[in-house]
Amino acid sequence: MEYTLCNICGNSEVQPLYTISDYLLERSNISSSFVKCENCGLIFQNPRPSINEINQHYPSEYESYLSKQDIENASWLLKEAIRYGIKKRGRFITRYKKSGRLLDIGCASGLFLNGMREQGNWELYGVEPNEYAAKIAQEQYNLNVKIGLLEEAEYPDRFFDVVTLWDVLEHLHDPKAQMREIHRILKPDGFIIFRVPNANSFDAKIFKHYWAGLDAPRHLYVFTFDTLNKLLTSTGFRIINKNTNSGSYPTFLISLRFYMVGNRTSRIVKQWILKILSHPICRLLTAPLFFIISISSRGPQMVISAGIQGSS
Repeated sequence: MEYTLCNICGNSEVQPLYTISDYLLERSNISSSFVKCENCGLIFQNPRPSINEINQHYPSEYESYLSKQDIENASWLLKEAIRYGIKKRGRFITRYKKSGRLLDIGCASGLFLNGMREQGNWELYGVEPNEYAAKIAQEQYNLNVKIGLLEEAEYPDRFFDVVTLWDVLEHLHDPKAQMREIHRILKPDGFIIFRVPNANSFDAKIFKHYWAGLDAPRHLYVFTFDTLNKLLTSTGFRIINKNTNSGSYPTFLISLRFYMVGNRTSRIVKQWILKILSHPICRLLTAPLFFIISISSRGPQMVISAGIQGSS
């Protein structure tokens, strides 16, 4: 474990918030502490796992590392959810550009990149630090994916038209350095798009330390619109668009699952509750409520599009 300063302003004065377990992998022996910077308001883990320690918290069964066989064996509902999610991510991009070089940072097993083959004319690249997931992308989807960190990939200056980070920025040890590197490899008229948990969401207020956006020990940072704007401005970016119209219901279910794990709800009861609430009828009945939350900027996830400062 290591201690760190605020990644945005470098401040050392912090306010303790939560100390929680690993609810996703149901490991009660893992303890993580979140603090809030008293200067700029950034929420982050402190202390946190070092870069050498963090991989132990991403086992091969981690939910983002889906292989072709996992997809083939999945239920119709899960397949449809994955297909819809990839299409929706693609639409965030194609509203700005229909073609070019696209880099997906933290691409996991490559599902999004593979889906982008059907949305425009793209030259696709990926970076993924987890070797198990990256090899799925390389071998099963035949994608150009480098194993390791972005800084190790050594892409040329002004090389990419689009850079994406889907549910990735909160996992990084140094988001500020990552943004500077993205600024270097992005074309002047290019843009970056990413999704992160929203610390000002209704879910965060309701579920508190059980909120899915914390997901310790993997999430090292939790952002608000304000702290994201500070991060982007300090690294040469300007926000083009922001919304919380993504993933409200699935994130709610994960938070509810974390709540039940933390309160030691029996496995059978937990499975039945989640099964019932995952049914399309429940999703349909609650859709108006989650839609209102999403458009009020209080949804659990923020999708941010940003360009380089000074570009048109």
